[in-house]
Amino acid sequence: MTPNRRLLISLLLLASVSACGFQLRGSTPASQIAFDSVYLDAAKGTSLERELRRSILSQGNITLATDQKTAAVTLRILSQAQERKILTLNAQGQVREYSLIYRINFEAADKNNKKLLPPNELALQAFLSYSESQALAKETEERLTYDDLRRDAVSQIMRQLSRIKPEQ
Repeated sequence: MTPNRRLLISLLLLASVSACGFQLRGSTPASQIAFDSVYLDAAKGTSLERELRRSILSQGNITLATDQKTAAVTLRILSQAQERKILTLNAQGQVREYSLIYRINFEAADKNNKKLLPPNELALQAFLSYSESQALAKETEERLTYDDLRRDAVSQIMRQLSRIKPEQ
């Protein structure tokens, strides 16, 4: 295939993708938070708090308030938990697979403590195969899986915050 033909095909594919309205997730105006400031009420220094802080600031048009009374919205993280349950055992009674669950409870309120999002629970689940001979690698895989579940929870929280519209 000639370079000119490749370029033509690439341009046609690019034009067809842009013509269908394709946009990356989070890049539409509807996915932006409609408030100018957010107070984050979460345990300081945790991975969840850092991830939420980064995600809120990445919106560009939002500031993180240092005082709950000055913020348009207060996002409260009520609780978070990681659970690991045995899913399957082999014939010798050894664990073959775990179910990893990441739970987070949160709510959002305005300056007057009016609930904008009622207390909500997200429960995200992943499955992890396990082998005694690869225990150290599986430990790392478990930690990385919980990190992925936490990032997914943060993006779901951000989507719910973007659905809140300020009162006119």
